[in-house]
Amino acid sequence: MGVNKQNVKIHVEHLKKNFGNLEVLRDVSTDIYEGEVVVILGPSGSGKSTFLRCLNRLEEITGAAQSLWMATT
Repeated sequence: MGVNKQNVKIHVEHLKKNFGNLEVLRDVSTDIYEGEVVVILGPSGSGKSTFLRCLNRLEEITGAAQSLWMATT
């Protein structure tokens, strides 16, 4: 199966996450398409797991400017 650029499965716009005064995710925006393989790569403590936890709604997103949705089909 190839990447279907016509079918966005996950949309993230201006994602922000703070733990107290520590800003761990700042203005993260991306679209993930049907059939696309995505790698989240970075050093320890750079926010990879926090980003995934925000996508799964296991962490509350910080900030007013936010858009996050996942397609159901």
